Amino acid sequence: MKRRTTAYHNQPIPTFSPYDVANAALAHLGDQWQADPGPWAVTGHLKAWDGTPFTIGVNPTGELFLRNDHLGDAVALPVEPTDDLATIARAVADIIGDLY
Repeated sequence: MKRRTTAYHNQPIPTFSPYDVANAALAHLGDQWQADPGPWAVTGHLKAWDGTPFTIGVNPTGELFLRNDHLGDAVALPVEPTDDLATIARAVADIIGDLY
């Protein structure tokens, strides 16, 4: 299957949304986490077992980020635009503990 690309960045357009990433990350985070879609499907949201909210979104540069919404701290996810959903979900789970 050939992936579509954007004209502006010449990057592949993923077939999944930030909400899909949040939902897939639940498999690595445990059953006391919750995932919700954001408005216009441009963000995904995770809520931790203790109620801490996190946002998964896309920076204007095309990088995915993860933000602790209580603290305002955010990090770029160490992933590539060509990575699959499972790889990106695992990256979220691996880095989320650094944002507490």
